[in-house]
Amino acid sequence: FGGLFLPRLLISLQAIGQNAAAVCTLCRKHGISVAGVVKGSNGNVPVSRTLLDNGCAQLASSRLIQLETLRQQLPHAQTLLIRMPVPEEAARVVAACDVSLNTEERTLRALSDAAVAANTTHGVILMYELGDLREGVSSLEKLINLAKIAEALPGLHLVGIGGTLNDIYGVSPSEDNMGALVKAFHAAEQAVGRKLDILSGGSTTALPMLLQDKLPAEINHLRIGEAILTGRDLPDLWGAQVEGCTSNTMELEATVLESNAKPTRPWGVRSQNGFGEQPPLPPDRGVRHRVILDMGRVDVGEPGQLICPEGVTVIGASSDHLVLDVEDHPAALQPGDKLRFRLFYQGMLFAFQSEDVENVFVD
Repeated sequence: FGGLFLPRLLISLQAIGQNAAAVCTLCRKHGISVAGVVKGSNGNVPVSRTLLDNGCAQLASSRLIQLETLRQQLPHAQTLLIRMPVPEEAARVVAACDVSLNTEERTLRALSDAAVAANTTHGVILMYELGDLREGVSSLEKLINLAKIAEALPGLHLVGIGGTLNDIYGVSPSEDNMGALVKAFHAAEQAVGRKLDILSGGSTTALPMLLQDKLPAEINHLRIGEAILTGRDLPDLWGAQVEGCTSNTMELEATVLESNAKPTRPWGVRSQNGFGEQPPLPPDRGVRHRVILDMGRVDVGEPGQLICPEGVTVIGASSDHLVLDVEDHPAALQPGDKLRFRLFYQGMLFAFQSEDVENVFVD
């Protein structure tokens, strides 16, 4: 990468570290340890190291390959796999991850066999369904049975119980579902006859309850990614703010390829676009200036979630082209000029994943 003709993700490790320190300080006051979720940064090693250096107790990802890289590059880090393993990859999971989230007996048995073969112990957190209908054991009876199985299997250590919310149907953390999680935690402890180490109460979306002192005291572990990496969801979507956090962690910079005045409405017979969509016709606003940038949905996901500069509006995007209305932008943009965008979580996730976006650390 020369950085000359590629979109660039401009990353401030100082700002990310500031966020990690602020979130971990808040959580530590409530007896909560933080697993820093690095899947949004594609397991980026400098970013992951920054999270560790600023208070995160674990590095977490849903991508096993990311955790394998971190095991090599940051061997002192404790790693947590936050997507349930496939039984056939149990040996890889045991080698790369200290702990994994689980809901299936077959997977637990595969992890047990792999841990015994490797002469090690693998930690498991059993996930309990709280209503958002992603992963989770579906009843208290089934959870108790699975806890007994995990406790009895050689090579496994039942670390605790966890829950997830807000990822599929947007079900938010509440006193009711967090209370149900606490009840499940105590039932599992009673079933195995000992105290469990971790009650993992969710992700960034649990922080508003924590800030309001409504999160149950039994919850002692959170899996935090967005609040650290972008710092936008809490203030912009949830109306909450962790003191000391900033949203100035990164910007995405792209280059103007074409600059033209064009009509605002397409013409000709329309069918579906390259993504099987037929967007509604825009209002006719006459001829307006627009530019095309050298990035598209492959690099940013849904382009409407980009936070645009002043006087810039997203018109649409193909895989590799982003079309913008710049009629009201204060500068006259020409091919070769640069524009920078702030990002919500989705834009960051796609940008870090894209091989055509260069990561540049600016401090």
